[in-house]
Amino acid sequence: MLNSNYQVLKNEENFLRLPVLDHPSIVRYVDFAEDENFGYLILQLCEYSLEEWITNEENILPEKKGELMHQVLYSLGVLHCQKPQILHRDLKPQNVLIDVRGRARLSDFGISRQLPKGQTTLHTRSAGTRCWMARETLEEEDANIPYKCSTDIQVAGMLMYYILSGGHHPFGRRINCESNIYNGTYDLEHVKDVVAKDLIESMINAEPKKRPTVEECLAHPFFWSNERRVRYLKKIGNEEEIRLYKRACQKLLDDLDQHGGDRFSGWRKKVPSELVEKVEGKKRTYNDDILGLLRFIRNLHEHYAEDAASIDLMSVFPDLFGWVYSFAKIHDWNSRITLKPFFKSEDKPSAAVAKSANVEGSLTVPVQESGLETGK
Repeated sequence: MLNSNYQVLKNEENFLRLPVLDHPSIVRYVDFAEDENFGYLILQLCEYSLEEWITNEENILPEKKGELMHQVLYSLGVLHCQKPQILHRDLKPQNVLIDVRGRARLSDFGISRQLPKGQTTLHTRSAGTRCWMARETLEEEDANIPYKCSTDIQVAGMLMYYILSGGHHPFGRRINCESNIYNGTYDLEHVKDVVAKDLIESMINAEPKKRPTVEECLAHPFFWSNERRVRYLKKIGNEEEIRLYKRACQKLLDDLDQHGGDRFSGWRKKVPSELVEKVEGKKRTYNDDILGLLRFIRNLHEHYAEDAASIDLMSVFPDLFGWVYSFAKIHDWNSRITLKPFFKSEDKPSAAVAKSANVEGSLTVPVQESGLETGK
């Protein structure tokens, strides 16, 4: 970089040399040099930027996009878990790099800042890149902007949609993008998964206080394994409303219908008849509706674990988990003591694991002979 940008370069060097950022989720610092005209920051050479990866790779499988989303959030968590916390302040597709193993690494700390000790807010001038700035930073240019971890979270939510939608922005094209961010006007038409939409909507909320922390994002059901989702369905099937479903009040039945629960009528036709008969015995125990299905799932997994293992519930009923999760959220079931533990993160990017973090769920990216020079 030219000497005119020297302070930005030195700021990035200072962050990358922090021992806590020597992490598989952060671009690796190699060396620094300078002469009378330029400063040189030498970084790990990566294969792609996120923008290039999304643009050039065709037919990306949804699970690969999910892995990439998790890796981006995890890398942000490495910053936010520090004490004091580090704010990136310039999240965008060009600043997420894909390394030779296919793992996402966060880069470009030129305008990053560490919060003052004991503080949760940094007051400074607006910073960032057009269309990749949080609502609260779009005030007057010289205003004293309050930056928090939640400021990074809103932009990270834009990145989540960008990845999952294959390159689209939730707040639209450049000409109207910033006004849409400011007004909270978004469109998630390119994402159909209701659980993914729930995550993204929470992250891009116009109110900073209503956005989740990065650990809450990592604990979101969108990132749950199928095994964890099945355990959740089993636990839901033992909630009082489901356990006593034959005496369900009319309001619950009306709410189920309004939420589209009737789509699961006829579930018996999708489950082997001999298995249904085995679980319910000689009498027809379970209603042919969503309540009956949830109670059946609970009893199947509770009493016939081996038989339950022979059925892939997520394939047989692909919409079931999303429907149950959203219904339970609307009715505040997920905050109950029986269900609340599901929403605690099992994957915390704390400083304690910085040296031993596993490179898990790496993306399959073709290795090039020379790579693309996406660093400085």
